[in-house]
Amino acid sequence: MAPVSADGRIDAPEVAPPLTRAARRARDEALLREPVLSPLATVPRPIVAAASLVLAALLALASAVDHAVLAAGLAWLGLILAWGWPALLGSPSRMGSSIAIAVAGVLAPTAAAVATQAPYLRYVPVAVAVAFVVMFLHQLLRRDGRPRLVESLGVCALGIGVCTIGAAFEPLPRTAQGSGVAVAAFVGAGLSAVADLGCSRAVLRPWLWPASTVLGAVGGLSAALVGGDLRWWAGALVGALCGAIAYAVRRVLLVLPPITAIRSQLTTAAAGLLVLGVVAATVARLLPL
Repeated sequence: MAPVSADGRIDAPEVAPPLTRAARRARDEALLREPVLSPLATVPRPIVAAASLVLAALLALASAVDHAVLAAGLAWLGLILAWGWPALLGSPSRMGSSIAIAVAGVLAPTAAAVATQAPYLRYVPVAVAVAFVVMFLHQLLRRDGRPRLVESLGVCALGIGVCTIGAAFEPLPRTAQGSGVAVAAFVGAGLSAVADLGCSRAVLRPWLWPASTVLGAVGGLSAALVGGDLRWWAGALVGALCGAIAYAVRRVLLVLPPITAIRSQLTTAAAGLLVLGVVAATVARLLPL
């Protein structure tokens, strides 16, 4: 309510003058020098780091065993993502979105596994189409008036996309040196999660992304030297790329308010690994390994 003066007149509230271009530039430069961080960005999440290490180790082992075992591991990772993704991103229709994401998380790696010859991903679009049909059917069946419809669709579609990207890992064990690339990617991404634990120290925060890249390179290099299926420099490159990208994904999700829940932290760990499928598949296809 506007303030009222002693003589009964209503005083109009004071409106701050618009900032000049120079003032806006000075404000932006000040924010770049000292960015304002969310309090959640300074809280270490040991569960995310531990889950990333454990899931990455299991998937690396599955990659070295057989492509069907890797498909099963990716399907479990998709179910973890479906369990917590709608809640983490604040979807207004969580149960139906989880079902649609779970359909993509299970069908996408399964569709890649059933293909007997290249291209191994040719059935994955069918799985994605089924997931999108489930997503839209869920919206049609909602009885709450469909509030925040666009947000609900966006969260669900993004979760389906993350699961689909993860399915790109599945054909790697069936290609030349692809198994070594997948192992290096998982080991590098899992080891990079150790850098997340330093976010509580202000002096360490500017170095966390380079540290995650170095840790990823060390993990990829170690995987290449132990496995023997990949050249050392290729393992280091894959590990560095996957470590840096996985760290970036985790840091984006770790500032969301629902991250305090355990299932949201497990979802963050799963997302940080699934998004690396295209990176690993591209490296395996383009580089002379």
